[in-house]
Amino acid sequence: MAVILDTAYQALSWSPYLLLAACILRCVILLRKQPFPANAPKFVSGYPMVGALQFFFDREKFFRDNIETSPTKSASFYLGRSRVVGLSGPQGRKTFFESLDLDLDQGAELFIPFVSSLERSDDPSAEMHDSHMRTSLRGLLLRTHSLEFVPAAMHACTAATWDLIAAKGLIDPFQEVAWLYTQSTMAALGLDEVARSPALSRKLSGLVSAMDGFFSAADMVVPWLLNPFHIPVAIAAGRLYVMLWQIVRRRKRQQQQQQVGRGDHKKEGLLQQLIDKGSSMRAISKATSPGVACWLLMGLATNAGWMARVRQEVDQVVTKHRKHGQSAEQVLQALDLYTWEHEFPIIEACLLESVRLSAGLVTFRKNISSRDVPIGDTGKVIPPGAYVTYSGEEVQMDPTIYPDPQRWDPGRFLPEGNGHWKEPMMFVGFGAGRKTCCEFAASLH
Repeated sequence: MAVILDTAYQALSWSPYLLLAACILRCVILLRKQPFPANAPKFVSGYPMVGALQFFFDREKFFRDNIETSPTKSASFYLGRSRVVGLSGPQGRKTFFESLDLDLDQGAELFIPFVSSLERSDDPSAEMHDSHMRTSLRGLLLRTHSLEFVPAAMHACTAATWDLIAAKGLIDPFQEVAWLYTQSTMAALGLDEVARSPALSRKLSGLVSAMDGFFSAADMVVPWLLNPFHIPVAIAAGRLYVMLWQIVRRRKRQQQQQQVGRGDHKKEGLLQQLIDKGSSMRAISKATSPGVACWLLMGLATNAGWMARVRQEVDQVVTKHRKHGQSAEQVLQALDLYTWEHEFPIIEACLLESVRLSAGLVTFRKNISSRDVPIGDTGKVIPPGAYVTYSGEEVQMDPTIYPDPQRWDPGRFLPEGNGHWKEPMMFVGFGAGRKTCCEFAASLH
């Protein structure tokens, strides 16, 4: 025992030197950067190891001063040793959202490197792309003709939330709605094991929340394995992956033992479809934040006029589709996808306006091809292996498109409004073109 303790003590005493050596090695590696080609957008200089440090601390000003004011509406810069091309303007926006050579998953790996180490699919087929996820989810909803496949456990969860509101008077929507959002999403995917268990739903919601907002400029220098602040994030990512992997493995085993057919789509769910197609956990674990739903509720709570219009719209739909003395809840549960998509224009407008204000994020993709990707007809290119970034605030907070852009006004997205209909891709909250978010089809549900 004494020998073991002595060895452990010596290892700990050397750990600061090992950490320092690793950081020095990392710095040496960061100093060796692949140059941009001559036909890349204009270069924005930065610091030797971290690159364009302003990008982390004042992103809005960085885009405005270096990218949006550029003659080609684009610029090149380094983040660490990674080459990045920033895009703006109509041609940059079109390239970012429509080029098949720009991959979102690998773009995210610039800031979340350990996610790619969990599983990387070697299947380049369409089943691995967001468009397939969107098509599968919408097809599932169309085949079931209603939301009856959502487990009955959702009723108990909703009732528990209403009881909590009644007891407390005030709640934190960003906490409670996150739980409900997780359960409803898992129900839609067919993950009954999570959707029917409040404990698992809260656990999953907590794991997803734990992975948000832990990456900064320091990650460009300090290896993520040696960064102590990444330990809880890495643990959360691992636990999330293991939870979903165990469910998928159990489903596959049950399918082999019982020879379950694929005829009953209400019981099957999207998860089973992905398993049948051999999709990886990388595709199955895609999700988004419930923050937009929380901002939507807050927008309605602080705008009595829009709240009244939403209630009137819901009452009209319930009255139109009510049969045999059904309650309002029963009517809404029985609505088909076509009704949800076409008879709630005001709710959809509220959703889009909430997305516009809360989801103006800077998104990254990566050129996964072996060739240059041209940026429209500007004569500039995105070199192979380079990352590309675009800020949605360029259009979504543009006062010439959305007057008084800081104001929550769903009327912009109604027929009498004139916001995102002026030109193509004037609203990119759910992506655009070929790169549309896979959950948009089910957002209203």
